[in-house]
Amino acid sequence: MDSFDEDLIRALQLDGRAQFSTLANELGVHRTLVAQRVNELLESDEIRVLAAVHPSAVGLPVQVNLQVRISGPTTPVFERLLEFPNVVFLSEISGQSQAVVEVWAADLEDVGRSVREIQAIEGVVEAQFTIYDRVLRRLRLGRDPEPSDLVFDDFDIALMAELQTDGRLTFGELARRTGRSASACRARTLRLLESRVMRIGAVRRRRTATSSVLSGFGVMLTGQEDTQASVEKMLLELPTIEFAARTLGRYSIIATIAARSLPDFTDIARRIREHPSVHLVETWIHAHVWLERYEWGMDRILQHAREETS
Repeated sequence: MDSFDEDLIRALQLDGRAQFSTLANELGVHRTLVAQRVNELLESDEIRVLAAVHPSAVGLPVQVNLQVRISGPTTPVFERLLEFPNVVFLSEISGQSQAVVEVWAADLEDVGRSVREIQAIEGVVEAQFTIYDRVLRRLRLGRDPEPSDLVFDDFDIALMAELQTDGRLTFGELARRTGRSASACRARTLRLLESRVMRIGAVRRRRTATSSVLSGFGVMLTGQEDTQASVEKMLLELPTIEFAARTLGRYSIIATIAARSLPDFTDIARRIREHPSVHLVETWIHAHVWLERYEWGMDRILQHAREETS
């Protein structure tokens, strides 16, 4: 995959509904080329453009990252982890641990139950978990919505359900599927996007040949009070950062960065390690992403909507 594809996918990750003309202007190419390549990427299933609903909107405000060590065959463990309904990201990684698992939970009791169930899987010998204290960057979801924006009606839920399937559906097609007018669909979709309850972007199929290296960083700081902000600023300025969070547990910060190549990954790791406020950095490569979940069933959204209004 060449640099044009990488730049195009990155632009679609940030705005999955961007018009071809907008993408062409941003990338400095002709609109026809953009339209052709986007359609090819979609038809080949290299990317999907989907709406991601914020975890707070589905009643899962607590998120944790687990690094799992596995003894023996790994495939049965990953297949078992795929059965967990609240596992949203699952990756086979390089390094001392064999898996990274991200779990969304309703509360700390729910976290404890999930961790114990994962630890009980045959072959799992250790599961170290870190709680996200504050998410700083989430490429597919953005900042937390305001509590007042987490109240939905049936129209909101119908739109989210359709856009979770295909985030580039036209407002006319959304109107046909929901029984509302195109203008009403447009206004309500924009409200959901502006409130940060929902975000639409490209999800790439990370199992094909690509020069991109999806890498994880666990950053431990020196402990001085003013250190965290400067490290966070440095990380958020990296152009291909996909995720960053302040964390409680093993690390001070966890980040996911899509390096353009192994040399680029090495340069990023060196830059982070050279920061005077960084005490230690542990890295891993996401060698095989088993699951990257952004869609949620109507029942989950409806259940939380009823809980919020009751």
